[in-house]
Amino acid sequence: MALTQVQTAVAANAVIGLPGDAYDGAVHDMVTKIAAEVIPFGVWVAFTAEGTCELPDATGEVTAIHGGGVAMRDPNLATATAGYAVGDPVRVMTRGRIFVLAEEAVVITDTPFARFATGTGTQLGAFRNDADTATAVAAPETRFFKGGSATQPPVLELT
Repeated sequence: MALTQVQTAVAANAVIGLPGDAYDGAVHDMVTKIAAEVIPFGVWVAFTAEGTCELPDATGEVTAIHGGGVAMRDPNLATATAGYAVGDPVRVMTRGRIFVLAEEAVVITDTPFARFATGTGTQLGAFRNDADTATAVAAPETRFFKGGSATQPPVLELT
């Protein structure tokens, strides 16, 4: 007779999704680009040259309509806990709902800003709710679908 294991505990504040995970099974669009640099999961990436992407380092790399998206998590990578390495194929969501890397608490009424210039303890492409002294800019055709924080990833909707 086989023994059956029974779940005896449930985490009180379990993380629902990780940065870069698709939020739901709704229709979403995805493209594949090659990482020009190390890219964490769940951050804004800019489409640079034909077939490549990188972290944004200028306002135009965030604000260009249809010029980027969010790096999706790929659990099959050797770097699955960190992100994509240089030369990896990057799955980028350009339409749909996705958990993102946030620097601070956000709510659904906040405008999503993506970081294009770093400071101490910040990550290019991470999301926040303001321009942070002109180092982040509003990402076009996006909104927060679900609030969150640096420890509980919010959900971004790309339209």
